[in-house]
Amino acid sequence: METSSSNNFTKQNMVARVLIIGATGNVGSRVVKEFDKNDEGVVIRLATSRSEVAEKWRAEGRDAVVLDLNRPETFTEALEGVDRVFLLTGYTSDMLYQSKKFVDASVNAGVNHIVHLGVFTSRRDFIPHFNWHDLVETYIEASGIAWTHLHPNVITDTVFASITETNSFTVNWSDAPQGWVFAEDIAAVAAAVLREGPEKHGSANYWLSTEVLTGPEIADILTEASGKEIKCITLNPADLEAYVAQITAAPERAYMESAVITMKLAAAGQMTLQNVVRDDVLTVLGRPGITMAEWARQNF
Repeated sequence: METSSSNNFTKQNMVARVLIIGATGNVGSRVVKEFDKNDEGVVIRLATSRSEVAEKWRAEGRDAVVLDLNRPETFTEALEGVDRVFLLTGYTSDMLYQSKKFVDASVNAGVNHIVHLGVFTSRRDFIPHFNWHDLVETYIEASGIAWTHLHPNVITDTVFASITETNSFTVNWSDAPQGWVFAEDIAAVAAAVLREGPEKHGSANYWLSTEVLTGPEIADILTEASGKEIKCITLNPADLEAYVAQITAAPERAYMESAVITMKLAAAGQMTLQNVVRDDVLTVLGRPGITMAEWARQNF
């Protein structure tokens, strides 16, 4: 007959430690909130490149580490005792170097599941950073670690950053259609996958594209749902290109130059493989992704 101490030991061993990279970011911070609501079966460790943020989290009683993706020497301590990882990289061409070195460190640390936040790739796109994500995912799959790849289409929150204050938003691909998903849904899917683990979600690609809409169509939907006029400012990719040319840091400029290519292809109607609805929010969570109209009713 098992003693209570052996029962406790078994229970502790069943709890997975999850490292959340980008825990202050748009998606990562929402993943943390999802676990704050329901951390059954996991304990979370928050990663940041800023020591003052890590110290603040520790003062709040959280497990927090300093992890700088450009400094592989920070990986070992961050990964100690970690079972599962939420991996996302910065908007920089250094993502290739960062990801490879991090996956290598994860293998050495005994990580058993990597959940990678990528892009809505067709695997045949003429877009550099889409191809970088393809290569990262191929390397993860070859590592021997169980994997799950999340493929969000345009993350609505990045476009709506100041919409509730200005009653307007800007798109850089004229009035062409795009697929959309909210960061809240991405985070909810990521948290569920990390909580439920590789036994349920290993070797799965989840595609997150809730609606396909143009900027002006979104403005009409938000206006009707909110009862106030919401304006869409439609710019051409050339407007963004002029800004990108002024970026002095080569890795960041290379990534943003790739983003300009994305905008140009979208504006020209050449991203048809991304202009689809594929709602794996429903697959993972059993509910559909949040629509523009629903978001407007909740936020205006």
